[in-house]
Amino acid sequence: MTIDSEAVKRLRENPGARYFVASLAALGIDYAVTLALYYLTGLNLSAAAAIAFFLVGAMFYLVHEFWTFRHASSRFSARRMTANLGVLVLSGAVRVAIIAALEWAQTPAGIWVSAYFAAGVGGSFITNYLLNRHFVFRR
Repeated sequence: MTIDSEAVKRLRENPGARYFVASLAALGIDYAVTLALYYLTGLNLSAAAAIAFFLVGAMFYLVHEFWTFRHASSRFSARRMTANLGVLVLSGAVRVAIIAALEWAQTPAGIWVSAYFAAGVGGSFITNYLLNRHFVFRR
């Protein structure tokens, strides 16, 4: 089976596709850190998810600047980094609010820990992409 190089090129040039790939990498790190904090420190899931989200999200500004939303003018920008951190606060609040609401309804156990995390991720993913794409990295 051969891969159509033109299709691959279009995917590489699509900021939405690059955002998805970068987000999958960040999500893997985020999930591992969240579970480690939850199970090893005794933090509640919403606190563990918040800490992990902000740690990973702050590091991924550089990925977004130089790959996800790259542009000929891509360079470190204090303005975009600050705006990206603002987006993290808003999208992180969405994630934590969803997880906290679920925790309030029922304390998670077993697979429900991951299900609650996934619900929060869905909300923060959409919020983060839309705000970064249309406000932070618009050029």
